[in-house]
Amino acid sequence: MDTSVAWINDYLDRPADADEQAKLLTHAGFPLEGREAVNGDSRQDFEMTSNRGDCTCHVGLAREIAALTDRALLTPKASPPRSGPAADTLARVVNEAPESCPHYTGRVITGITVAPSNERIAARLTARGDIPRSNVVDATNFVLFELGQPTHVFDLDTLAGGTIIIRMARKGEKFLPIGEGADEIKLNGTELVIADAEKPVALAGVKGGAHSAVTESTKNILVEAATFDPVMVRHTSRLHNISSDSSFRFERGVSPGQVDAAAERLCGLILETAGGTMAPGVLVGGLPMPVRQQVTMRTARCRSTLGLPVDDETQVAMLEGLGFEPILNDGVVTATVPWHRGDIHREIDLIEEVMRMHGFADVPVERCFTIEPACDPADHHAREAVSRALVADSFVESVTHSLIAEGDATAFVPQGGTARRVIEARAAGEPMLRPSVIPSLLRVRARNADRGVHSLRLFELGSVFHADASGTHRETLELGLLMDVEDAASGIRPLRGVIDHVAGALGVSNVSVEPCGDLPWLRPAGRVSLDGTPVGYLGSLDAALGKKFGVDQPSTAAILQLGDLMDRERPEHQVTRLPDHPAIERDLSVIVAEDVTWADLMKIVTALAMPLHQSTEHVTTYRGKGIDAGHKSVTMRLCFRAADRTMTRDEVEGPIATLIDSLQSQVGAEIRS
Repeated sequence: MDTSVAWINDYLDRPADADEQAKLLTHAGFPLEGREAVNGDSRQDFEMTSNRGDCTCHVGLAREIAALTDRALLTPKASPPRSGPAADTLARVVNEAPESCPHYTGRVITGITVAPSNERIAARLTARGDIPRSNVVDATNFVLFELGQPTHVFDLDTLAGGTIIIRMARKGEKFLPIGEGADEIKLNGTELVIADAEKPVALAGVKGGAHSAVTESTKNILVEAATFDPVMVRHTSRLHNISSDSSFRFERGVSPGQVDAAAERLCGLILETAGGTMAPGVLVGGLPMPVRQQVTMRTARCRSTLGLPVDDETQVAMLEGLGFEPILNDGVVTATVPWHRGDIHREIDLIEEVMRMHGFADVPVERCFTIEPACDPADHHAREAVSRALVADSFVESVTHSLIAEGDATAFVPQGGTARRVIEARAAGEPMLRPSVIPSLLRVRARNADRGVHSLRLFELGSVFHADASGTHRETLELGLLMDVEDAASGIRPLRGVIDHVAGALGVSNVSVEPCGDLPWLRPAGRVSLDGTPVGYLGSLDAALGKKFGVDQPSTAAILQLGDLMDRERPEHQVTRLPDHPAIERDLSVIVAEDVTWADLMKIVTALAMPLHQSTEHVTTYRGKGIDAGHKSVTMRLCFRAADRTMTRDEVEGPIATLIDSLQSQVGAEIRS
């Protein structure tokens, strides 16, 4: 922020030169970024953090200097005289959006004369880098940079119906901002505006309008002093690419409690420089005035946190110098937070204030200290394990944005839920938080197809969002898989194998898939369960949906909501010696009913605990000539191996015969071979 050295000294009982101001404010956390001599004064630029809106003005910086020294802060006071008709007989204020405008005030001054500013105000503004305009406009800028309160002045005679209405914009309304060369803009209905009885006359907290601006012929004015929701101001500013000193300040928060003092100060300056008569009363609209917050701080906790021997009385004096009105009782300070310090909410915030007043540069530096490296969290290891497993299966990781187009989100919203929209202007054509990773992967696949990539496997592990039936916002971690296949039917089993691999990497051995009909984006779809808990779906990507995204290649896809599985301890993999003796493999083909799943067959195999049985693999499933309708032929390959010798085929016959009997008796299997 650009400041004037002389202007800061206006509020100190003893002046501080440019070097002392720079040293003290840097000490308080506002480092000097530049300096320039201006007409016997010095302009200094101090860095401002986003939470310290109270120091985007000269009184705020003077308060910091006074707190760090034995100086007194000279805060400007004003009590302008009032006479004539009451303000509510000359104008009225209607606040239709109190949540976005918690406190709005209007004061009426009649019979002013617009002319150049007096020498003192013009000099202060020029030293800061501003161009003086007129006594009325300069008074608003002076109060902004003096007290940090944005204000605005309307030509009362140009306000239709003598009315101010704080409301949301109506879609399609036109608005012409104040300023040379400004272009008329079209409002989309998401902005907060200040309107008269007919039209918008200002973008709330951002910019005044040209049609109600003060000119040389202005005689009667309505003085606005208010506070607006920082998010709303930022939205409007970014949406129309219009910024101002007012929006900069409102985006950092202005308390309703500081509005009236600044408004009185502004009216006093206008009466002093432009003459006129101020009407009795104040036009007010908004919510009830909030109560000043109280925050407690344990003095012993402050010393422990800072590692500094700052005694109780010194802590109290530091906070008192900053305007906190502290009361010490049995080692606990109760501080009443001043209106201008909207960044103070917790004990640690007060501890930070003590630290700032003590000075970061005055903290002794330990040249040697001991540290203990933190262990990587379990979910970090889980991410690495999942990524390694998928890369081993020829997948490529994708990292995409969480915002997608509204049309892309529709098919992927969970049943009973709704998609979440953001109002941030820069979202442009992609305002929806994605309800699944799959649409993001489809866009990546389409882009690669445009560049001649004909076979691709993609995965992404990222956050997805939706609102459930009760309207509660849900954010979950989802693993999305997208895999090119020769045809949709043949790709399901390879994808199932990939999921088995991922589950194994997470330490899960019980994986099951149950048919669940169709989903809007999977036809058909299967519900995936890990350790008996449903976690997602796999299936063939709907061809029509794929073409909508520009993907013509047949694909299979899966989503897994991994949740708590990411926090589980991973199994330690043991390296074993390769076998010295060959295995014996036997293929077994059985005809079973369609409703008999591979998992059913594996349960039978596992339950037998056959001697020397090493593994069972699926070979193929056949439906067609020679197989009755409603049945299928499943071929499995059983592997047997002894660690100390070469097995004979006779040793395998017994276990195989037992398995055949079990398959026949439990699932009615018919043996083909």
